[in-house]
Order: sequence, then structure tokens, then C-alpha cells
Amino acid sequence: MALERAFASGRFHPSLIFHGPPGAGKLTTALALARALLCASPVEGAPCGDCHSCRRVEARSLRHPAVRVIFPEKKEDFQKGESHPEGVSGIDLQERQATVVRNPAWAVLIDRVREAIAFVHRRPSEGSRLFLLIDQAHRLSGESGNALLKTLEEPPDHAIVILLTHEYHSLLPTIRSRCQSVPFQAVPPEAIATWLQAAKGLPQAEARLRAALAGGRIGAALELDLDAFRERRDTILRRLESFLRPPDYGQAVARAEEISRGGEGSADDLEILASLLRDRMLLDAAGDGATGLIHADIAPRLRSLALRADGDGTEPLAALEAAIDAIRRKGHRQVQLENALLEFLPPPGAMRPTR
Repeated sequence: MALERAFASGRFHPSLIFHGPPGAGKLTTALALARALLCASPVEGAPCGDCHSCRRVEARSLRHPAVRVIFPEKKEDFQKGESHPEGVSGIDLQERQATVVRNPAWAVLIDRVREAIAFVHRRPSEGSRLFLLIDQAHRLSGESGNALLKTLEEPPDHAIVILLTHEYHSLLPTIRSRCQSVPFQAVPPEAIATWLQAAKGLPQAEARLRAALAGGRIGAALELDLDAFRERRDTILRRLESFLRPPDYGQAVARAEEISRGGEGSADDLEILASLLRDRMLLDAAGDGATGLIHADIAPRLRSLALRADGDGTEPLAALEAAIDAIRRKGHRQVQLENALLEFLPPPGAMRPTR
């Protein structure tokens, strides 16, 4: 990776753009870079994680005077003099970022950018560098972006400026031309799981489940409410089990009605159900040696699902995926679900009940 090579050589472009999908680890990486270069006791080129400096550069509690993060905000809040993250000890950056994402009308204000420019031109009070991070940089207004141009082109020797965005081409061309582009991609689940265990100390089973559900996004893996997910998954499994053993076509229709009443939220339930069926197929094919399972923590329960066995074993998943696709194309949710769930059962000796 370009950043790893730059770190090894000690030569960094002073103005960087981290761009890629939301949750791909841009903020996490920016903070890791700051931590590494501010570390008082680096170990083999990496931050020690234990010194006073390292402990103050955390996404959940940023307290280092050499690191400033600015976000989009409401102009009214700035004018009222309300506190802002970079001036608050122990600010939770992930919480602030989530709030900003929920408020797409907020912008990176010109006055906040001027404060940030003044910050990077100071001499560091601690350590040898200053870091300025601008999150959601695509929300820089034309005025704010233009005010930043000179600093991006000729930052002080001690400063590193990092813009974070998932909309690279929404940035002003004059900004893009002054910065080194650092693209981020979806992260493989194995890499996310390894990082969660090493950096966050999570148990292997939890790390693997979070990674599998994250869709290649480190941020999503961190933010997942695992207890809530497991509760939701258990509800879906109980619905499935309620009509599989013994096979009960009436219960299948009733479960379809229950799921469809979830409205838009039923889309997430169906994706969870599809992932359970995929794992069930993997277990059928490879047994205890199955790899790549999303729900490895409940593998015995999945193996016990009494799905139809008259075909090649793919019929239930194929039927569900066809229903999900039809629903996305505005098909009738309940009818599609009924048809799909009935395909989970062996063909009856008599006609299926009609509605």
C-alpha cells in the first residue's frame, strides 16, 4: 500500500485525499497514521499503542492537541458559538461522524476552515507534526474549498492535511490536483476479522461474524449492534423452524404475512434469511469443514433445518433470491414471500392451499 511505503521511507505527501465507500476505514486509517507519526515509542516502525500520545488518538476519544478533525455542521450552531469536536476533550469521532451522515444538508463552513488553517500554521506544542482531518470533504462549499487551496499546495513542513470523502469527483478539481489520491476499497472479511482481533481484542467468533456482516466496511463491523442482530436472526430462524418441522404449508403462509408486515424493514430480514440458507448449503456440501460461513456460531442449528431434499438443494435459496428480486422491482411482497417459503417445503401430495 502507498501509505505503508511512505511510512517506511518517512516521506509523505503533505496533502492527501482518502476516498472510497462509506465504512471502508478512511477515518480509522487517518487516525492510525497520526498515531504512528506521533508515537513517542514506535516499535519496528509502528505505533506502540501504549504511550501517552497513542492513547490520546482514538476514534472514540480524541484528546491529542496535535490532531484536529473538522466536520460539516449547521451554520447556526457555529454562529451561536456552540462547541465543536476539535475543541472538546475526548470527542467521540465515530458518533459525530454518524450524526453528520444523518444530516446531509450540513456543510464544512468557511469560518471553520479558517480556524483549521490557523491551526496547521502553528508550531506543534507536542511532538513534531500537526494533523488536520476534514471529514465528508465533498461538503466543502466553493468558498471553503478555495480558502483551503493555498494550504493544500504549500502546507507547513510540520503539517499533514487529510481530506476524507466517499464522493471523490464532487471535490473541486483544484483540490484534487493539489493532493495525493489514496483510494480505499471494500476490505476482505478475513482482513477485517484479523484487524478486529488484533486492534480491538475481540474474540475470534465475534470478529468473524462482524466481518462477515460488514460488507467489506470496517466502520460497519465496528458499529454493528451484535446483540440486536442475534436477536433479529433468532426471530427469523424461529419463523423458519415453525413451518419446516413438521412441514406446514399454512404456517409458511402465516410466516410470509408476518415478514411482509415489516414493510421496508423486511428487506433486511430477507437478506439475513438468504445468508442463513447460503450457510446451510455450504454445510451440506462441506460438512464440519465448511469455510466462509457467515453464521458459524449457529452452524449446528443450521444443519438441523429440515429443508426440501428432492432436488439439488439449491431450490429454497433460488426461490428466495427470485422473490427478493421481484420485491425490489415492486412485486407484491406477501405473494412473493408466500411462493418462496412454500418452495422450502417438499412438494405436497395434494394441491397447496389457495388464498
